[in-house]
Amino acid sequence: MTTLADFSTGERIDIGGYSLNLHRTGQGAPPAIFDTGLGVTSLLWARVLPAVGAFTTACAFDRAGYGSSDPAPDHLPRTSAQIVQELRLLLQKSEIALPYVLVGHSFGAINMTWYALHHPAEVAGLVLVDPSHPEMFQRVPGIPSSKSMTQGMRVVATLSRWGILNPFAPLLARGVFPQIKQFPPELRAALIAMTRQSQDYTAALREAEVSDESFRSAVSPPGSLGDLPLVVLSAGSWVTGKQTPMKRAMPALREEQASLSTCGEHRIVEGCDHSDLPILRADAVADAVRTVCQSGTISAALHQKN
Repeated sequence: MTTLADFSTGERIDIGGYSLNLHRTGQGAPPAIFDTGLGVTSLLWARVLPAVGAFTTACAFDRAGYGSSDPAPDHLPRTSAQIVQELRLLLQKSEIALPYVLVGHSFGAINMTWYALHHPAEVAGLVLVDPSHPEMFQRVPGIPSSKSMTQGMRVVATLSRWGILNPFAPLLARGVFPQIKQFPPELRAALIAMTRQSQDYTAALREAEVSDESFRSAVSPPGSLGDLPLVVLSAGSWVTGKQTPMKRAMPALREEQASLSTCGEHRIVEGCDHSDLPILRADAVADAVRTVCQSGTISAALHQKN
């Protein structure tokens, strides 16, 4: 069983000259595969992984450059297409049996949506956890542009490499996880330590620089995923607690994401914020994965019968 200590090591799998870090627990099918948002390691799933591992195989990985994963070679763009290609290699080399239930949080949801759209035969279901929307930069009022996000990440990555941010790690962690004081002490300390890892910011910058391409590649019409089992989770609160234009716009976009499948479902998860959801409401994520796993198993059996 995966413990918090395991998230500092995991399994390192060579995918062709560089290695990615994988955490695996539980057994059963279909296996659930977890991806995180921009700038965050697989530590985000520390409470979800054992909950899902209780009923099926659960795997979280660090994208290239994050955590204990090696950086990708400079010539490989950090687009969703490339990230998914690396993930597929990782899962093949790890002998994790197809098909997968894909789980993505924030930017990780863009990656997992891209995977489901382009490799549908490999996917048993999809769970999007407070996901980024492929058109949110164009359609959500008040959201920072992708250019502004990249510029900000470039500053943070530079300051982190120089060690200037290290004394401010607790403050940075609180900025990412507004309710971090409610986290278990050991996990809280691990997340604060994560904010001192300069390689994570460098990896996030490389992804941010090509984020427009990644987001555009995941734009798709309703029904494009057919009858794939799909659950979209939205956090019930935001950092400010105020009813901002951004907050008003996102639920409709999440409904759109649920409509990618004729079997899509949108659930509001109370008592958490965007980044806090996988930690404070690990139960809600596990319930969504269980729903999709059960539906995916039934759906796969029906397709094989027909």
